[in-house]
Amino acid sequence: PRESMAIQKTIGSDIAMVFDQCPAHNVSLKEMEEAVNRTLQWAEICRDQDRAPHQYVFGIAQGGNHAEMREACAKRIVEMDFDGYAVGGVSVGETEVEMMTAVEQTEPHLPPSKPRYAMGLGTPAQLVELVARGIDMFDCVLPTRVARNGTAYTKKGAISIKAGREKENWDPIEPDCDCYTCLNFTRAYIRHLLNVKEILGLKLLSLHNSYMYMALMRDIRSAIKAGTFESFRANYKETYIPSERVRAQTQAINPKNH
Repeated sequence: PRESMAIQKTIGSDIAMVFDQCPAHNVSLKEMEEAVNRTLQWAEICRDQDRAPHQYVFGIAQGGNHAEMREACAKRIVEMDFDGYAVGGVSVGETEVEMMTAVEQTEPHLPPSKPRYAMGLGTPAQLVELVARGIDMFDCVLPTRVARNGTAYTKKGAISIKAGREKENWDPIEPDCDCYTCLNFTRAYIRHLLNVKEILGLKLLSLHNSYMYMALMRDIRSAIKAGTFESFRANYKETYIPSERVRAQTQAINPKNH
């Protein structure tokens, strides 16, 4: 914990995360209890370390899918009075239903006056559902990971740009998207770049996917401000078609990413 906080101070990140133990979702109850206790001990050490100027420090709540352990860990972390709080131990091999349950078991015990952060999540559809459960912040490798495999995110779901049907498709990835990729390149040309293993293809897909994620969050914020989030959520759930391949990659994210 001391070395981790020293490194983050040197880096000068806006947010430093406490050092925690992220167990697999299917470990024994004894192992989960040990991980939670160790996480709490390390959090106290991290809280007392020096930080960079204007650097925030977030605590992390663990507990797997054990409701009582989630509640106890979250409450103890909150007592330590960090600048924000993260739900850790999700997207570590469990099902999506179990993942949402873990968030639901943790979030009610985190103060709404401070940022609540879901670590290592998720797909666009998951982000909408997690916001509905009170989560404010996210991070995930998916936008660039799936881009490296030729997949683009759209408002209607994930699509494979490498697919043969895109060979003569002169449309952008998303017609109403104003990212650099969609304004300047067609699906057919990006497919060509991918097939000849030109790195520009991966960059263009990464740019689009990252932009799409940011646009989704802007839309969510606008819907919340307008008081229309529930209808936005219902419409998104109805129209977004998750890709099986993307779902599989979501389940395969390194447990160390929480």
